[in-house]
Amino acid sequence: MAEKKIKLDYSGSKGWLIFWVIVFFPVALVLLVTGARFDLEGHTYFIRYEGSKNWLCFWTIAFFPIVFMLLLLNGVTLIVDNNSLSTGSHRLEA
Repeated sequence: MAEKKIKLDYSGSKGWLIFWVIVFFPVALVLLVTGARFDLEGHTYFIRYEGSKNWLCFWTIAFFPIVFMLLLLNGVTLIVDNNSLSTGSHRLEA
């Protein structure tokens, strides 16, 4: 059986992330998705939200479906970094 390991690293305040996991999980999920780094199979993936995270968190609390609209309108950037000997990096924008 093959195992795949995913390493997750959050670049923001881990205290706020833990607070939101306890108080209201969707905010923590939005913070994690928009400011995390994932290591998978020799590649590092960075996801960056181009808009204001404060407004994104506010709308997550107030009315969750607006978050998807904000993500689509403001866009996210997926940065893929190759961790092998021939280092290269790709930037994909959605």
